[in-house]
Amino acid sequence: MSEHPRVFISYSHQSVEYENKILEFANHLRSEGIDANVDLYEEAPAEGWPRWMENEINNSDFVLIANSRSYYEKCYSDKKGKGISWEVNMVYQHIYDATTTNTKFIPIFFEEEEEQYILTPLKSFTYYNVGKKEEFEKLYWRLRGVSKIQKPPLGNLRPLSPKEQKTMFFSTPIDLDKWNAAEWRGMLYLFYPGAVPVLGLLYRNYTAAKSIFIDWKKNAKDNFADDFIKLNYITPPFPRDCWVYTDKERSFGKGYFVHIGPNTEESIGRAVASGLQPEEVFLASFSRYQWMDELKGSKNRDFFQHLTKDGSGYLLMPIGIKDTKKPIEESNLIIDFDYAIRMKNVTFKTGLEVEDNDLCKVVLSKAEEI
Repeated sequence: MSEHPRVFISYSHQSVEYENKILEFANHLRSEGIDANVDLYEEAPAEGWPRWMENEINNSDFVLIANSRSYYEKCYSDKKGKGISWEVNMVYQHIYDATTTNTKFIPIFFEEEEEQYILTPLKSFTYYNVGKKEEFEKLYWRLRGVSKIQKPPLGNLRPLSPKEQKTMFFSTPIDLDKWNAAEWRGMLYLFYPGAVPVLGLLYRNYTAAKSIFIDWKKNAKDNFADDFIKLNYITPPFPRDCWVYTDKERSFGKGYFVHIGPNTEESIGRAVASGLQPEEVFLASFSRYQWMDELKGSKNRDFFQHLTKDGSGYLLMPIGIKDTKKPIEESNLIIDFDYAIRMKNVTFKTGLEVEDNDLCKVVLSKAEEI
């Protein structure tokens, strides 16, 4: 990055007062060495406005998206704004091309209530209320690529005391009370052209389900949640004596399991980082699994596997059922991307490939036999 980072500000023309606020913000950035640009500095670009906007987005180190109600409505309502639609389409394309990673596009707003209008593809990334001085300071140093808090040098490790027995290390993404209250009932797949796939966990109690995902989002912060969650599909064929082949409720083995538990490799890594040796760790955890029938020739699982095989990622989110007495269809579902978390990997393995030390082995035995 150059000494003076180049920044383009995208906003909605909504009032003279708001444009003055944008202009003052851009002037402030420029006064402190940030090469900020905005269309208010231009009268009539020779290449025309669409090409000018595209050049600014492509040539800038960062693009600040000034979210507001007007911006949001011009993107998503029937009365779309031509300029904003052009810019937002480029935002979507850049993030899509970068396989959902994003370091270029930064959501900002000036008032607290404008946080709700952050564009959908930017909701999972760090945002700044630049109307607050301390938030402006954080944004400024991010644009500079400077961390105000420097890591101190590493000291010497403490010597380990002799261990006579294994130390139990507990790690799980499952809060039993919340999970039991939420009542997980199945899976729902959402596929949108040009967007990462969405895997929905279907719950009876959406309030409890939201609480689970709020906790997960806090742990994941701006990163993928793979560090503490592992999602596994266990598909046919299963071992010949597996219980599902004789169970009517499991369609005599015509289906698959979805297992959610901890990322054991990362959990052990955290235990080692805390001072334990791998051979001293006794890992304890909770996990949950769900059986999914696959009788009607559905290809959702296969398509989801195809879309995620390169590790480009997907969104994991809770989906609620409005009325459990009615059929599971779109009008009877609660779908809110605000609670989605980003995941990078999902594991597919057959029941025959599950090893003895694999947490997924739990699905191959009936619950009352465990």
